[in-house]
Amino acid sequence: MLIERTKDKVMRLELHKVLLYFLVFGFFGWIFETLFVWIEYGKFTCRGYLFQGPVVWGLPLIELYGFGGVIMAVLFGHWKNRPVKIFLAGMTAMTLLELVGSYLCTSLLKTRYWDYSNNFMNFKGRICLSSSIAWGTLSVIGISIVMPRIDRYYYNASDKRYLKINIMILILYAVFCAVFKYLIA
Repeated sequence: MLIERTKDKVMRLELHKVLLYFLVFGFFGWIFETLFVWIEYGKFTCRGYLFQGPVVWGLPLIELYGFGGVIMAVLFGHWKNRPVKIFLAGMTAMTLLELVGSYLCTSLLKTRYWDYSNNFMNFKGRICLSSSIAWGTLSVIGISIVMPRIDRYYYNASDKRYLKINIMILILYAVFCAVFKYLIA
């Protein structure tokens, strides 16, 4: 469970588990998008803002999927065995996140990473029906299949200290890559 009740009845959020969710879901999102674009266009493209050029610069992960996976796990992880609820919640929550993310990327990064203008039932090219359906499907896979495996790994880790150290190293590396790419380079 992501949020646990401790001895003194206070709720606490396991930060290292949240970071692990972010990394795993962001990585699987990178794999999903890379394969999807490769199948659709027949070529490898660099996905995510921490991945650039023909050589890897940063982590192969897409932040939107990482944040979305964390949101889904925190808000709807208790619905592991309710795929219809997960699908509808994921379709709605992730489409909203994609819409907000689209506006943030445009205003903060001055880049438009996706454009659904040619897709059926789109809203200003920022979201569309097929993408929303994909979000619902990915949410079911993420909550019902991937999340239990992450939880099992997390709780069975022989020494959680090493797991926490590894996660912190990855987070520091991601921050370094982002700072170097957007503020220094």
